[in-house]
Order: sequence, then C-alpha cells, then structure tokens
Amino acid sequence: MFDAQMPEVVAAQFLFWILLPVVLWAPPKWAVLAWLVMGNLDTTGAGQGSVATVGWINAVKGILLPLYLWWRMRGAPSEISRTPPVRLWLALMAYAAIAGLWAPFPIAAAKLVGNMLGILLTVIVVEKTARNGLLSTGSLVILVVSSLGLAIVQTYYYGGTSYGFDGVGQPSRFSSFIAAQQYAAFLVAFLAVVLWQRELRFHVRFGLSLALCLALLLNGSRTWFLGAGLVSVVYLCLSFRRVVVPVAFGLATVALLILLALNLQPRNTSVLDDSASRIAATFSALVGGNETARNIGMANMSFRLSVYEGVLAELRAATPRELFLGHGTSSGGAVVMRVFPHSYHEDSLDPNRAIHDEWLRALYEWGIVGLLVMVGMFATLVAGVIARYRDPATRRGAIAVFSFLPAFLLAFSTENVLAGAGNAMTMSIAVVIGMLWINGSRVATRYYAHA
Repeated sequence: MFDAQMPEVVAAQFLFWILLPVVLWAPPKWAVLAWLVMGNLDTTGAGQGSVATVGWINAVKGILLPLYLWWRMRGAPSEISRTPPVRLWLALMAYAAIAGLWAPFPIAAAKLVGNMLGILLTVIVVEKTARNGLLSTGSLVILVVSSLGLAIVQTYYYGGTSYGFDGVGQPSRFSSFIAAQQYAAFLVAFLAVVLWQRELRFHVRFGLSLALCLALLLNGSRTWFLGAGLVSVVYLCLSFRRVVVPVAFGLATVALLILLALNLQPRNTSVLDDSASRIAATFSALVGGNETARNIGMANMSFRLSVYEGVLAELRAATPRELFLGHGTSSGGAVVMRVFPHSYHEDSLDPNRAIHDEWLRALYEWGIVGLLVMVGMFATLVAGVIARYRDPATRRGAIAVFSFLPAFLLAFSTENVLAGAGNAMTMSIAVVIGMLWINGSRVATRYYAHA
C-alpha cells in the first residue's frame, strides 16, 4: 500500500539505528528504556503486510532484542515465567506451531509463532527490569514523553500519510511511527500507569493524563477510547468515592443533552456531520443514524462484519476435526481472500492481520482446543492479579492492570494483537504488568550482575 522509502518510514529506520547501540551496550536500565521507545517504530511502514517476506528489522526489534535483553539479565530473579498464564501461553504457542503443519500459509504461520515468542519475552524482560529496580518512575515519564514527541513529529512534520493513514479521503490520525490503532494502546497503557503512579507529583500526573487524553482524541481509536473510559472510571471510583455519584450524574446529564441535540436535528443532518473526529463521527452514526460526508464514523465496519460473517459461515460448515483442531495457523487469510476475491491475493495480504478478532481467529485457526487454552490463559492472569491485589505492596500495580485489562481484552475482540511482537500494542500490556513490581514490592531486589 505504501512505498517503503517514504520519508517517515526512512525516519523510523533511522531512529531504530540510533537506538540500537543503546539497547546493545548501555546499562540495562537505559537499554530496556530505549527498546521500549522502539515500540513506536514500525520500520516497514504501516500496512506493509506480506505472506512471503519477513521484515527483518521488525523481527530484530520484536524477537531478537528482547531475547538479548533477557540474556543480559539472565541472573535476575523472575517470578512470572513460572506462573500458570505463561505456561498456558507456551502451550498455545506450541499448538500454533503444530497447527502450522496444515496451514495454507506456512511462512505466515512461522511468523506468528515467532511473534508469540517475542510477546512472551517482552513481558518477562519488563518484569525482570521492574522487579529489580531498573524501571523507575522517571523512566516511565521519559517513555511517555518520548512517545508523545515522536507522534507529534510523525503527525505534524511528516503529515501522517503512512502511519496515520485511515483510508483514501480520510483525515490522518495522530500516531507515532506505527499504525494508529497500535499507538492508541500505548496511550491507554500510559494513562493507567500515570494515574496509579503516586510517586509522581500531582501536577505532573495531571499534565501527562491530560496530554494522553488529548492525544487519544486526536488518534480517534474507538476501541481504545472506550478502554480509556474504563481506566478512568476505575480510577475515579477507587480514588474519589465521595464524588463518584455526582460526577456520574453530571456525565449522564451531559449525555442526555447530547442525545436531545442529536434528536432535534433534521432527519438527514447532525451537529456532527462534518466532524473529522472518528469518535464523534461514530457517536453520531450510532446514536443519530447520520454518517459524515467522508464516511468516518463507520468506515471499516462493513469490511469487518463481512469478514466475521465469512468466518462464521465456514465454522458452521466445518468438519468435527476442523471444529475441534482448527483450520491451521494463519488460515484466516484464506477466508478474507474468499470473501473479497477481487481485492486481496497472496502478495497483498498478511494472513495474521486478517480476521480482526483474536477470539474468533483462535476458534477458526486452532479450534476449540486453542480457544480453551487462550481463555484459560487470561483467566489465570486475572486470578494472579487478584492475588496481587491482596498484597498491600503490589495493590496499586494490580489496580493498574485491572483497569487496563478490559481495554486489552476489548482490543482482542477488534484488533490483530498476536502478530504484534515489538510494537506498542503488545508492549503496552507488558508495561502495565510491570507496574506490579514497581514502587517497593517486598520481593523486589536490585540487580546489577551481568550488566
């Protein structure tokens, strides 16, 4: 879709080479921070999915660098690698590798397994870093500010024509050097971290939270906007219990007034008709039944619904073996090619970014077996966070994870998360989980060996 030599793509590659020596040779604290900043960089350009090729810089960033960082901190204690969620993730990864044997796109299947390994390594590296006192409040602030700064440069200097692309004729979305939807995950994760990072001064927390909310509005992700609302609701309920009721009443009043304004408009018009905001346009389309002139509100819904219908139709026609064991890793790409035979072919489609629903994708590609393993993995993760909440030393970190998990699970229902090692969406969950070990967990120890 995009020329890999576009200026913003070249800039992303240049930034990667600038940060790479820091990751390789700086002390672990700065090495991990530089690598997390790399989560803002997609060096192949947004939308450059391919069946037959591997983006080697992204592979280095998503798999080899976390493996290297894990090796650098090999003597550091780690708890998460022995937990039930990780064991179930390893089982799912092994099954994905086995299901690749009957996959129609074997290279894409191998890439997915590699991505799953990279995601696991990312979580373990961030846990080791936080657990051993190397991921501090100051480091998180640098990560947040760097990510916002990169987005400002990419969006307003380079114009957002690649990474902020949202379709022909659509306005560019606010994003760093990565797809806008992935960047939105970073913003919500940062919001959860900043709100519960009480070591930050109030004016710093307030300023960063305001900047993150503004960035999310400019980004326009509907899924992650809802996720940010969930994060904010959890924070308000637990931090300002006395004002929750009046605030809720005020918000309900505002919502009713907006609905009244929309309903008083002429039948085919809306106060939001010309809005360039995806969030406002979607609200107008859903509530008032009015789409903007540029079809911003429901721009990609028909595509996704057609894909979902195609997947469900094939599941209904599946044999017992296909229903139980799945159609093969990355086989979802074949469904999209059958639903849109004139729009997609093997050279223009990434099968790992086809279905846009990881639950439906798991059922289709890995069958009931794979879906049950994935559900079990998240269930045990929630149970583990509950256990952390009961410990006063890790309570705030557990609340941050709890506030972010609904948004992440919602994204699992609308996005392609599993094929995202080394990008903002998967790094976001790792950073939030790292909150469990920041700020004085009783089991945390500082580690400087093998540095």
